[in-house]
Amino acid sequence: MDLANWFQSISERRWPILPGTLEGVRDACARNNDLISFTDLANLCLSDPLLLFDLLRVVGGSRALQRNESIPSVEQTLMLMGLEAVVGRFGKLTAMHIIPDKLDAEVVEAVEDWLGRSRVAALIIKEWLSISGEHKVEDCFVAALIYNLPACLYLIYRNQLPDKPLLQEVADHFETDYSKLLEQFVRAVPLPVGLLTLLGGGAPSKRKQLLKLAVATANTLEQGWWRGPWNVGLDVVGKLIGISQQQVYLGVVQACLTVARQPRAPAYTYPARALLFIEGEYKRPEMKKAVALTSPDQLEQGIRESIRHLSNDLKFERVLYYRYDHDSHSLRLKYQVGLAEGHALRKLAVELEPGTFFTLLTSKAQSFHAPESVRNQLVRKYQDDFFDHIGDSEFAIMSLYLGHRLVGVFYVDNGRSGRVIDDTSYHRFKELVARLTPHH
Repeated sequence: MDLANWFQSISERRWPILPGTLEGVRDACARNNDLISFTDLANLCLSDPLLLFDLLRVVGGSRALQRNESIPSVEQTLMLMGLEAVVGRFGKLTAMHIIPDKLDAEVVEAVEDWLGRSRVAALIIKEWLSISGEHKVEDCFVAALIYNLPACLYLIYRNQLPDKPLLQEVADHFETDYSKLLEQFVRAVPLPVGLLTLLGGGAPSKRKQLLKLAVATANTLEQGWWRGPWNVGLDVVGKLIGISQQQVYLGVVQACLTVARQPRAPAYTYPARALLFIEGEYKRPEMKKAVALTSPDQLEQGIRESIRHLSNDLKFERVLYYRYDHDSHSLRLKYQVGLAEGHALRKLAVELEPGTFFTLLTSKAQSFHAPESVRNQLVRKYQDDFFDHIGDSEFAIMSLYLGHRLVGVFYVDNGRSGRVIDDTSYHRFKELVARLTPHH
């Protein structure tokens, strides 16, 4: 997607916030007007970059702010909006949940992780500026919270874990440096233009350098506190603000612990966990990938082995693999386990007509888990013939892509016993199918 179009799609809609934050916002706004505290609401905004983003968008286009290039404090922003406007806007917020076909559990976890890193970076820069004797810290605090935000929105938008380090993947996808992308993001949404003093180009300053180092420190904690490149940043900070590297490190530890003790999401604890890693060679955790299946024979063999594994080891009672037929633009059953003789699905060709469930599913590489309630919604919403023949059990389904080419669709259920598909079985199903592709 073109960067300008992507920014436009971001600015045209409101985005969900963390469930824990939404609960706090609703509790705060449910009080009698005389008891609603702007300070409490401001602290909620500063604990969740997604909520902060929702607030800053209200004032981002202000001509007054654009003229003096200032960043208003969050509490000032809330007070300028007024209690009624704040309660009205925050009353329409939604929470980021795991939604089949919309937001994968692993993606939600990754978003929470990167938001937590932003929060750690904000506390780190606050500590470093305070040691330097600077009392104006909220502008840098806010800038640190905003830094990872485009990358988090990219994760939500793509609903797919990155193959590379996240910021690098975002930069590579849009073929621009992340710092330049961030600058365009602030202008396009728009956010208060004063953020560009800290996040944009222009003259270097001690504050900008410390901010950049704080973000880099928080974002790379998982690579190991003992690694040379990570400690070089702490050395630079120590020289800039006149303290020992050990004091700088203790400030980082304190920031991680503070975020972990007051988490807005479970993944807010991950930076603190990273400090407990045992010294050793760092390897980025990733799902195992099979050797790229370059030939049709290799792919076919991999599909057959996956079907056996899904049936024999994961104990799915019905396993179907539909091959995509390019000429007829339809899905046709190629392999199956568990279908009775003469079953209608054996001969059913799934036409990929506009507006159907399978057209949506096969529009990209993705998976879908449909418990009974979700399955019933799908039946009502989509009139696909397929649903008439699978029975009432829940199911899991996943499209298979090689590069940008649709290959087929895997479908599993427990159609005989009606046994539920638990999260572990669903994730093993997804991982198994994903391993068939060299890039997933």
